[in-house]
Parts: sequence; C-alpha cells; structure tokens
Amino acid sequence: MPGANSHKRFLRILAAAFLLVCILGAGVNYLVDPYSLFGSSRIPGFNELKPAAAERGRVIKPYMASRAMPKVVIGGNSRPEMGLNPQSTCWEDTDQPVFNMGIPGAGVYMQTRYVQHAVESGKAQRVLLGVDFFDFLVDASKPTGDIDRDHLGKAFEGRLNLDAKEGGGTPMTLQRAEDVLSGLFSLAASVDSIVTITSQHDKNAATRHEDGFNPGLDYRPIIRNEGQAVLFSQKNLELRKQLQQSNLGVLDVHGRQTVPLLALRRFLDWADTRGIDVVLFINPYHSDYLVQIEMAGKWSLLEDWKRQLASIATEHDVPLWDFNAFDQYSTESPPLPKDKQTELNWFWEPSHYRHELGDLMLASMLNRHCGNDALQKKFGVGITEATVQRHLDAIRSDLHQFLEENPLVIKRLGGEG
Repeated sequence: MPGANSHKRFLRILAAAFLLVCILGAGVNYLVDPYSLFGSSRIPGFNELKPAAAERGRVIKPYMASRAMPKVVIGGNSRPEMGLNPQSTCWEDTDQPVFNMGIPGAGVYMQTRYVQHAVESGKAQRVLLGVDFFDFLVDASKPTGDIDRDHLGKAFEGRLNLDAKEGGGTPMTLQRAEDVLSGLFSLAASVDSIVTITSQHDKNAATRHEDGFNPGLDYRPIIRNEGQAVLFSQKNLELRKQLQQSNLGVLDVHGRQTVPLLALRRFLDWADTRGIDVVLFINPYHSDYLVQIEMAGKWSLLEDWKRQLASIATEHDVPLWDFNAFDQYSTESPPLPKDKQTELNWFWEPSHYRHELGDLMLASMLNRHCGNDALQKKFGVGITEATVQRHLDAIRSDLHQFLEENPLVIKRLGGEG
C-alpha cells in the first residue's frame, strides 16, 4: 500500500531527524559544557566563563574534584568558596593542585562528605575546613539523635566516590547517570549552553573556576548599579531575621552535641585514620555581622560555639584558627547609600570576605609570607581548649570598645541609638 509505505517512511525520517537533533544538541552541550560537568576545554571567548554553573555547585563540584585530583582541599560553605583562592601566591608548587570544595548553603554533614570525596579523588593529605556559626545553630528545645546518613545524604551521596556508611568506592550510580544525561540532552542544558556562549564578553558574569573557586564577579554589577551599601543592607536584614529565630542553640535540649558537631567530630576521626593534616578555621565576619549577634543577645551563644570547637580541635589535635576580630579588616565602614564607586578592600558584604583577606588567612594558617611583605603581620588567632576563654574575653572587650567608639553603627543596623 503506497500510502502506508509513505507514512512509515515519513516516521522513519522524522525519528532519524529527531535523533540527529538530539545527538547534535548533546554534542554542543558537551563542547560548551555550561556547568563544567564534563571538563571540556575552556576556550576564552567561547565557554571560559560558566554563569550557569553558579547555582549548581552541589551537582558539579564532585565531578570537578574527581578531575582535579587535588593534593589540598578547601572545604566549608560559600564563605571559603569565595574567600580562599586555589591559585593564591600563598600556595607552593608542591601543594598543587588545590581544589576549593566550598558548597553554598550546605550543612556541616554535606560539607564534610564533599571534602571526603575530594580527598579520596586525589589522595589529598591536607584539608583546610572553614566552620561557620550559623551552620551549627539548631533548635535547642528539641533532642538530637545520631547522624541519619540515609536521610541527610539522599540528595547527593550518589555523586560521591564514597560509600554512604564506610567510605569505600562506589560504582556509577543512578544519580550520576541522571546528571550526565541531563547535562547532555535536557532543554535546560541547551538553553544554558546558549547563555554561556553569549555571556563570554560580560567581564562580571558569574562563574566557577575549574579549581572550584568562586571569584564573586557577579557582585560587581550590583555595586556599579546600586552601590555596595545595598549588599550590606540586604545581608544585614537576612542576618537579623535569622538571629530572631527562637530556641537557637549549639547543643540540644539535653545538653548533648547536635548533628553539626557530631558530623565535624566524625570527619576529624576519619581524617585521623588516614593521616590527613586538617586545619579548622572560623571564617572572618565584618563588624556588622558581629555587632548584630550582640544586638540579638546571641553573643554568649557564639562563645559557647567556639568553646565546643576548641574542645573538639584539642581532642583531635588539630589547629583551630579564629579570624573573628575588630580590626582594620572587619571594621571598614560600608559605603554610603547611592555610592556606586567605592568598593571595600576586604569584604563583599558582612558575611562574605574577599580573596585578598583570604590570602592573609592562608599566610597565617600555612605560616608563609606569600611573596608579600605586607602579609608578615599575622592575621587571626590560633586557639585551644586551654586558651579559648582568654581569647573570648579579649574579643568581648574589643566589641564593647568598638561600640563605645562607634555608636552610630547600632543605629544604622536598626537598633536604638
């Protein structure tokens, strides 16, 4: 029947055309690699910047770390992701490759699991792990339990080269297969490939470097269009809302350590069994951040948290650095509203520091000059269980002195004055 044959031929042609389009689309997505999922070559002017990767750190970083095979791993949340540059002059040739495994918005359990994956990917022997106050705050009116690995790791464990319970290697998982297929054949990936190509001439396009670093370029258009004061205002409002939550604490209702503290302890146990050199550090905060903690009546909670960290660090014989201070770095005054020219030297906004300040941190933690005489003055304080109280007393004294000398800060932050 001629009509039936024509119909079949049409369907075959249509199917072949559809298959060809899918193959071509997948080829383009692989070549452009908008999420840096496949490690395709980054070509300046074509796909070097990865704006679409900015919101996919949890998906793409395990694959990036596997390719990097790092000797040194940086871990934590978005603060070290933006603040510690793997290409800093502080690193020596023997440290490289350094990989930044900071995961924005991740809890402590996820942060440590991702670091474990990066370590195993390259058999790294050194980890710098940033710990952040808000990541350890829980509802202290409730009891805590043990770490529920199946629940906490459900959304990401399939991407890691670690067994969910024992830390051994795992084969290709369904989750990895879904990531690959989505990166090749999804409409979203095709759209993001186009966005990637068309964004290459935007010097302020968001991106993630192949070493995991977030250079924070997407802050610059906001500063140029609205001023850095807007970034401070928005983050301060967010901090104020978070600090107003009820029943915040670092221990549970029975005074027991909670999941974040348990996750940190288990990570250090794991690192010790593998002979990995771990350095813990408390991220630096702008004075606005620290003052808001005081205004919310949570300063004693911050001190309790640091005592817990000092105890854990001492127990595991790992260094703990505190970069909280009222000094020339943290007390830079935010630009005035409508000032679209001024840009602070050390902070993007109250909770995210720039890599220039990160270099000062690396100089202290690595005990190096980093090729810059200006870095010879040590930034930060190393603390232990034996010295933590003296350190906390000194910071509290500096806080009170700062508030006495800068009464308008509280007014600007929405308090009385």
